[in-house]
Amino acid sequence: MIPAAMPRLKLRRLVTVLALASGIIAFANTLYAAYLVQREQLIATTLEANRAYAVKLAEVTDLYIESIQRQLVLSAERAPGLVGSKSALEDELARLVHQTDGAMTAAITDRNGTVLATVPENPGFEGKTLVRQQPITGPQRLAGQISTPYVGMAGHLILAFSEPYLDAKGAYAGAIITALPLRQGNEFDKLVGDHFYRDGSYLYVIDGDGNIIYHKDKERIGTSERSNAAVEAVLRGETGAMPVVNTRGTHLLAGYAALKHGGWGVVAQRPLDETLRPLQSLTSRIVLYALPVGLIMLLVIYLLGRWISRPLEELAQVIERDQPGASAGDLGKIKSWYYEAARLRNAVTMSQNSQTRRIDKLSSDTITDPMTGLINRRGLALQVTALQRAQQPFAALALDLDHFKLVNDTFGHAAGDQVLIALAGILRTCIRAEDAPCRVGGEEFLILMPDASRDTAGKVAERIRAATASQVMPQGVGQVTVSIGIALWPSDDPDIDKVLAKADQALYRAKHSGRDRVEAWSAVEASPEDTRN
Repeated sequence: MIPAAMPRLKLRRLVTVLALASGIIAFANTLYAAYLVQREQLIATTLEANRAYAVKLAEVTDLYIESIQRQLVLSAERAPGLVGSKSALEDELARLVHQTDGAMTAAITDRNGTVLATVPENPGFEGKTLVRQQPITGPQRLAGQISTPYVGMAGHLILAFSEPYLDAKGAYAGAIITALPLRQGNEFDKLVGDHFYRDGSYLYVIDGDGNIIYHKDKERIGTSERSNAAVEAVLRGETGAMPVVNTRGTHLLAGYAALKHGGWGVVAQRPLDETLRPLQSLTSRIVLYALPVGLIMLLVIYLLGRWISRPLEELAQVIERDQPGASAGDLGKIKSWYYEAARLRNAVTMSQNSQTRRIDKLSSDTITDPMTGLINRRGLALQVTALQRAQQPFAALALDLDHFKLVNDTFGHAAGDQVLIALAGILRTCIRAEDAPCRVGGEEFLILMPDASRDTAGKVAERIRAATASQVMPQGVGQVTVSIGIALWPSDDPDIDKVLAKADQALYRAKHSGRDRVEAWSAVEASPEDTRN
């Protein structure tokens, strides 16, 4: 069978790649988790910082509004005694403008809204009636008011503060009004515009209708920001922080706080991209700092991969050599330092030993006579080849039972087989340890005696003959005899086949000479006729 193509992926490489992939995935996961945690932390920190800043600025702005309103209340208390004297009213209005941070103009009206005096003096404005889109009545008429941004007569965007003053009977007599110009860089702009953040954050202030009354982009002042979720929260009187998307589609982190006065609110916000920008350099630094340790771990993983795979590679190399004798020793040298490798090595060793035993048994079966247990003709050929290859001299003893045909005819073949088995036992007892007894067919046997002289071979042959003659055979056969012929290689002939033939000739001579005899081959003697039975 053609062996299947071997995979090119080796265990060492597989372990290294697997460990490396696991390490990279784990590192990437850790890096990503760290990124998410830091991202959440940055967002949470920025939201809280913006909320705290918005609250603080709202408190400051409330103080600013209260300061304006206190000045207006003071002027409102003085106004009833000054009505009728234009110069007195102008002096009071001048004091109001001077003491009100950010105020550009001031005016006083009667109960009908007619302007009585202005500062700076504006003759074209005096005597005119101020018209409101929604007339103030009821309790609101007696309370201070803050207008929404509007365009004044001079074309400027203005925010007006007003405070009513009462006559001697406590009835509404008119109002004191001061105007703060927007987009003009006044004290209000400085108050809410100067801050210490240089991280892309900014803030804006809205009035009670959601209109922007301060923004770093002056073109945004006076525009509505009602679509912003943070502005909606401020208009509901809430204070907090949230991610928002402004009217221009920019993602922002907004902190917001509602003011106590006028329904105003402050929104401090920072673009999300600006907030997360430090994460890029932070992530790069983490990778940079982790790189040396990562490289060391990669080397350790590679070495561990080699260490883990080495027993299996050595085991595969030993098996591939296909040398059972050498493999047994090599398997013992493999350092299987972990359980699975040791178990696999032991399994291979057991399998190889079992296979060797099966092969030895099969080999033994092919060269062994099944009845007597002696070497058969195939085994004889292997023995002869081994002796010839080693150039080792030997003596060949050819044996044959005398009158064995008569034993079979008289006692049956089963009894004859028992006689052959008994004779095989005699041979094993009488020969030397290094001798090889063979059954070459029927009642014929042959013994190969390495390094045996003619005298030694004769003594062994005589011992076999005597033992056989004195042995009582089973199955009632009684006593039998053997005839034995001897020849030596290479003394009698350099051709082994001829030596074996000469041992046969000596055997025939023993038969011819009366049987129950031992004869050594002699060149001077003629070969007798085959008379084995």
